[in-house]
Amino acid sequence: MKLTLANSHDAICLMLMICITKKHQLVMSNRRLPCLDTYLDKALIYLWPRFKTVFDMYIQSLYQCDAKMLWVDGTHPHHIVRCYMEFTASLIQLNAECGDGQEAGEEAKELRRYFEEKLESNLVSFVDELLMEYFGDLIKFVKNHISEDLISYTECPNIADVEPVVKNFAVKWRTALELMHNEVVTCCSNFVSGMAILKAAMAQLLNDYNRLSECVKMIPGGSSLNRNLVSITSISYEIRKYSRTL
Repeated sequence: MKLTLANSHDAICLMLMICITKKHQLVMSNRRLPCLDTYLDKALIYLWPRFKTVFDMYIQSLYQCDAKMLWVDGTHPHHIVRCYMEFTASLIQLNAECGDGQEAGEEAKELRRYFEEKLESNLVSFVDELLMEYFGDLIKFVKNHISEDLISYTECPNIADVEPVVKNFAVKWRTALELMHNEVVTCCSNFVSGMAILKAAMAQLLNDYNRLSECVKMIPGGSSLNRNLVSITSISYEIRKYSRTL
């Protein structure tokens, strides 16, 4: 059996059928209706061995896969890697929702929480790197000079510090937004994760530029840069366009 997305769907479909059958058993038991007990038991007796057979063939195919095949010169995951990840995530989700016994269900939920936390951690790191690549001077300035509350400065800036940041952003921000969007599209084969990364990056960008704008208003001579400041409304408009298209 070759490792393909279609083959993983076989195992997932069988597990889904098992989960549905077990749910039916629970409903019938709660209603004290034993008339389908034999039928549902026989269904599970048929489904579990079939699932194990397909699952074992799938895993064996993974062991036999040449690791060198999984490397591609690009940012998208190899289709086999993506296939295995989605297969694993599907089984964890199904087991968490209808595991065979309380212990199995709790273990699956714990494993799901672990992967969700890893995903969130990596998402934050990816967003940080993305913003540093395309808006590095802005991110560094805000981080080094401006507090989150916009009231105090971590380092007191002057007009000479802020002027190149403001002018550079005014020149390149639309192009940089487009490039950032394109990189997310290229890197993320999963629509949900890609959209989450894009929205998080653009929300952080908007927040940091707002902090920069407020800083300009407070420093001596900052009014001379007003003509170079991009309105928050303009940035928000562009962000909304990209947020709707991934």
